[in-house]
Amino acid sequence: MRQSGFLLIMKGKLDVKGKMERTKGLTIIELVVVMCILGVMVLISIPNIGRWLPRYRLRSAIRDVASNMQLARLGAIKDNNEWAIQFNAGSQTYTILSDDGADGAWGTADDVGYKGDVAPWTLSTRSLADYPTVSFGDNGYGSWLGGELTGDLADGITFSNNRVQFRPDGTAGPGLVNGIVGSAYLHNTRGDAACARIRFTATGAIEVGHWDGVNWDF
Repeated sequence: MRQSGFLLIMKGKLDVKGKMERTKGLTIIELVVVMCILGVMVLISIPNIGRWLPRYRLRSAIRDVASNMQLARLGAIKDNNEWAIQFNAGSQTYTILSDDGADGAWGTADDVGYKGDVAPWTLSTRSLADYPTVSFGDNGYGSWLGGELTGDLADGITFSNNRVQFRPDGTAGPGLVNGIVGSAYLHNTRGDAACARIRFTATGAIEVGHWDGVNWDF
């Protein structure tokens, strides 16, 4: 009787009237059931994450391209001096430049990065390697933008010499086709594509678009 009473007390507790109350908490069986449910939920969500992550990275990358275009545009206005962004599809990078250097010509080794550095502009260069599965290219969808695409689109960049220059008045150049100065296209390994383009307007409008499966949704 003493042994059974001891076991009874260990499994519960007595209230003031001497009645047994069950101790609150989870049993081993209940914990196992919860863990099984969580495991099934994780297995179900993994494929969805795999589909969602490349698209998220693509959208983040194209937003950053557009933001850096805006940075260069505002820098040109503030400094009353041309700024530029030089794209390099070979290295999957682009560089923000705040001055064309002593020779007064863009595209040479004395161009100055916006961080004040010179070639190879390590501080002023952005790399698409920071966005796994994302690279330059329009995935074959660029033709939907019509007459803009008259140049080489193999690298996904339509700016003349793969460079866009921002003037002190806020406009951009060089080159102009159907009201578009140029575009930078990105795509991911899933076949999604995005674009940052510049319209030739008084405000030098920078637009971001995504391929919706049929058209670009600017």
